[in-house]
Amino acid sequence: MRIGIDGLHLFGPYSGVQNALARMLAAYAAEFPGDENVLYAPSDFAGPPDPAQQGLAVRKLWFPGRWRTVRTIWRNFRLQPRCYKDKCELLHGPTYALPSMLSLPSVLTVHDLIALSHPQFATPGSARVQKRMLPRSVKVARRVLVPTEAVKREVEQRLDVKPGRIDVVPWGVGEPFGFVHIPKRLEEARERWKLPKRYILYVGTIEPKKNIDGLIMSFFAAKMNKKLPHALVIAGRMGWGMEKLERLIREHNAREYILFTGYVPEEALPLLYTMADLCVLNSHIEGFGMPLLEAFACGCPAVIPDDPALVEVAGGAARVYTRSAEKPYQPLREMLEDLLMGGEAERKDLRRKGAERAKQFTWARTAQLTRESYEKALA
Repeated sequence: MRIGIDGLHLFGPYSGVQNALARMLAAYAAEFPGDENVLYAPSDFAGPPDPAQQGLAVRKLWFPGRWRTVRTIWRNFRLQPRCYKDKCELLHGPTYALPSMLSLPSVLTVHDLIALSHPQFATPGSARVQKRMLPRSVKVARRVLVPTEAVKREVEQRLDVKPGRIDVVPWGVGEPFGFVHIPKRLEEARERWKLPKRYILYVGTIEPKKNIDGLIMSFFAAKMNKKLPHALVIAGRMGWGMEKLERLIREHNAREYILFTGYVPEEALPLLYTMADLCVLNSHIEGFGMPLLEAFACGCPAVIPDDPALVEVAGGAARVYTRSAEKPYQPLREMLEDLLMGGEAERKDLRRKGAERAKQFTWARTAQLTRESYEKALA
């Protein structure tokens, strides 16, 4: 099988969707060495996946990934002809979009519908493009891939797609994520990232849908109420719409116990997870929640809101709090106090459950389910 892959988003520091695509491609090559993926990537693509990897042919284009308008035009008018020229049997659009006019058999991955259901949590450009592109792309795709049953239900209802055309293909977790047992490496990481002795960890892009301001306020309330000895470590690159965070921290005189590390390379994240007392996701909405699996694999207990996708991925291995519109900071605050002030036994139990849950999500399984979808599309 020869598959054309739209890799136009593989540029710059990778976030969840880019990492998922890179990991899936590497696993696919390992699982199905007889197939070949032809990856159409921007000029500033530098891997991963490794361009020299067996079973992967990289076609670098003339424009950088940050040129959104050029990306869109090239996808719509040049991607399919290039696939035909490269003798591809199938086209996979792994980041929400397919060419508007399409005759080649195709598969589309929809990671979430946040740009449609909650446009305030997407950049104005993304919300505008996806509102126009997603319904059209879903219509021309033979199979639609989603990471969770929660997203599948949304796609069925909001985009009017029959369940028989949708395949749930969860993301995986693997190397480099795992508990780190080497004290020297941990101490080097503590010094490198200036980590406090005890801390709560958030990992991910800092953007409105992640509800970082709510996390800060809940942590601040718990810190003041119970004199927690912990700091809050926020690891990730600064996204859009977060200008108010600096003012929020300054107004609460909280700078000494809230640390922004900036972007942390993937190979360093297991060190941060291993040393954390808790990993907290406080998102307004998610389609999957990769940091949750990463925390599980590294033996870090996790706390999440009652978001359907996060609860599904957690599978009972994380502590879930119910959000409250009347008292938005209280549920998470109370849970932090409960788990960090004398909750060692429960944190130990969550570590065990999380490690077992993580074993159920592998990139090999992601690759296998993806290929099954390819076969269905070609049939």
